[in-house]
Amino acid sequence: MPIVTDAPNIPESFLEHRQAFASPWLDRWTTPNPFIRLLHDVLKEIGVDLTDFTFNPNPASLGDTFLNIGIRRLNAAVKVGLDSVTFSAANPDWDAAPQLISVFDRVAEKIRELVDASPASQETTLVLPAISTAVNLGTVTASLVRPDLLGDANFYGISLHRSTGTVIIDKSLRYEHAAFVRIQRRFLGEDSLAHVAAAIYDDEVFALRLLGLVDESGGAA
Repeated sequence: MPIVTDAPNIPESFLEHRQAFASPWLDRWTTPNPFIRLLHDVLKEIGVDLTDFTFNPNPASLGDTFLNIGIRRLNAAVKVGLDSVTFSAANPDWDAAPQLISVFDRVAEKIRELVDASPASQETTLVLPAISTAVNLGTVTASLVRPDLLGDANFYGISLHRSTGTVIIDKSLRYEHAAFVRIQRRFLGEDSLAHVAAAIYDDEVFALRLLGLVDESGGAA
């Protein structure tokens, strides 16, 4: 996260990146499951062992079938379904992004080799609360809308819909003096994870800048 000494407090966040494939790989979902050996070999060097591999025990349908691999050292996980791969990380730290991207990249590469296909599309979601007692978020968000038409409010939420995704800013229901930010962005199947991370970082800085919490570089405003 773009956090410096006087920056807003971001107590938690969650990042999810999904790669969707055009066709399911049912012929690869066999017994023994080839993804287990493949991904264990890739991830064991960062402390992942077989106890970190689990299957969805009660899938409601075939589409709910997946293999989940916890990567505890990075507070991350990989979920392999029948036609998609989902990468997730709780409280991702942008300073540690190169290591996280490297791990996810190696996993994605091995899966592409196994299923002999590349993603048809990709989508990323980042959610976080941003707390600041130094900035009056009600006043700042009022400057982004038309209070003369909407009337008085403690906080004005905004939603930006672009061709590539959305940026939603609302009042946090969990934290005082806080905004809730949700970023969703779509990517081409061939876009690299490094490109994805850079774009999501830029969107986060954009949202926090709208709130008057950071400057153009991502530092404290």
